Amino acid sequence: MRPPTRLFHLHFNTPDVSGAERRLAGRRLPLYRRFGQIDGEFLALDASDSDPDDFRLQNAQRGYVNVTIAPGRRPHFDHLGLCTTAFDALCDRAAERGWSVRSRDGRRTFVMTPWRFRVELHPHGSDVEADLGSWEVAHLERVELTVPDPDADDEFRAVFGDVPGLRIRRGDDVEVPRFCLAGSAFPDGARVETDAVF
Repeated sequence: MRPPTRLFHLHFNTPDVSGAERRLAGRRLPLYRRFGQIDGEFLALDASDSDPDDFRLQNAQRGYVNVTIAPGRRPHFDHLGLCTTAFDALCDRAAERGWSVRSRDGRRTFVMTPWRFRVELHPHGSDVEADLGSWEVAHLERVELTVPDPDADDEFRAVFGDVPGLRIRRGDDVEVPRFCLAGSAFPDGARVETDAVF
């Protein structure tokens, strides 16, 4: 059964997008779409379409899991994504704490946390959620997020409530060192060590 607020998305930057794509596919999280521009027009291509040179933003997806890989000078975690039945309340609580809440492209809302990472927020039943597959097939069972602030877990929960599977602990930097996938596509579970992927 899906919880009211669901973690579905992780976004990482890496200098080796193609290598990260291959390594995620090796962990049974295959390429789903590529994004980029042709003649100034932003397009999304399916995994089976030919790969233009400048299509570097890539989504690996299975079930209710979406991992975006984008180019960057060094590997790092950029943001996570949540779908929730309490969209307005979460946005209000973030704004009350002085966190930036911005709608982008009319389709995605981003909340900027005080820890240098964003939360991409979608209401239950949004078109983004509709594009995901079944929770039972695959979902993020455990995501470890490190943050230098020892109070980050309490502060995050005060805004977003309980997010099953998300574990925030103190660390030297903001990063997701590992995440675990569960569901019928992963009968033995799948642990992804991000330093080995990105």
